[in-house]
Amino acid sequence: MMTYNEIIKNINILLADDDPDYLMMTYAFLKQAGYNVDKVTDGNAAIEALKKNDYQILLLDYFMPGLNGEEVVKKVRETNKEIIIILQTGFAGKKPPIEMMQELEIQNYYDKTEGINRLNLELISAVKIFNQQNEIELSKYRTNAIGNLVEGIAQEIKADLLSVSAGLEVTNMLLKNTEKTTKQDIEKLNKFYENNKDTLSRIDKVLTSLIMQSSKTTDCIMESQEVMDIITLILKHVAKTNVVTLNTNVSVRPNSYIKGSVNDAIYIICEIMRELMTLKNNEKIDLTLTEDENNWYFNINSNSISLLSQSFIYMIKRICVSISDVSFNIDKDNNSISISILKQV
Repeated sequence: MMTYNEIIKNINILLADDDPDYLMMTYAFLKQAGYNVDKVTDGNAAIEALKKNDYQILLLDYFMPGLNGEEVVKKVRETNKEIIIILQTGFAGKKPPIEMMQELEIQNYYDKTEGINRLNLELISAVKIFNQQNEIELSKYRTNAIGNLVEGIAQEIKADLLSVSAGLEVTNMLLKNTEKTTKQDIEKLNKFYENNKDTLSRIDKVLTSLIMQSSKTTDCIMESQEVMDIITLILKHVAKTNVVTLNTNVSVRPNSYIKGSVNDAIYIICEIMRELMTLKNNEKIDLTLTEDENNWYFNINSNSISLLSQSFIYMIKRICVSISDVSFNIDKDNNSISISILKQV
């Protein structure tokens, strides 16, 4: 569980106000409090900054020349439904209309005459809202992933049971006709049972890893191949349903163990890939696990990455920001996504 100070290190705030004195004073206060803050002096600049950068909280002056606060929020909400917005006003008694705040999903307002400490309380509340929203979204991803995992395991076990049944039939036939048994028959029978044993052993490892994760409050440790096995099982049925080829590759040192927020990373990776699989004309997705001295990298490549919606990408970024040691990077030009986990000593 991340502390409040750890959370705010990953939260970016945009401060928009046309009062230069208030802007500088508030900017300095927020920086000293540990927030990442950018400042702009009008509504148009705020809209441009929001297009270029990822912000989780917008502190927006309600009365500004040019575009006022309401007009800015309307523009912002056209493409960004998730950012937390706090309207600010320096005119005591002139509160923003409640109907407007409800319609535009504005989380709160701040009366500047109440002092800077009041603003800090509003920000603390906003950070908590941000974190709770991310936990809800991550819980959805977890539910989707576990549901797909159960279905994937059921399909694998069903296939193995059919294979076992076929193996038993071959065994009975050989027992009834021992004099006609050949070396090839014995080898074929061995393959039946070896394949079943390997698959069921892999499923057992996957389930054991997941049970260990769910029963611990601390970060988990998993073998690199086990991580990829879990992802493959979760997505196997989804890939089959959407006729998408899933290629996986582990390119790390032998017997590597990934330590850290592995389970959360798995849920996010699977949600991204599930979303990609539902897009049209997506025939193949490549997932590679690599490493360097400092990080583990899950690299996703697909010709449909450029088609992912901005709102989906924004939500994934938000969730990654709120998870310790996990970061997200997307390169739409090269159709690639990277999820990294910081290595722990």
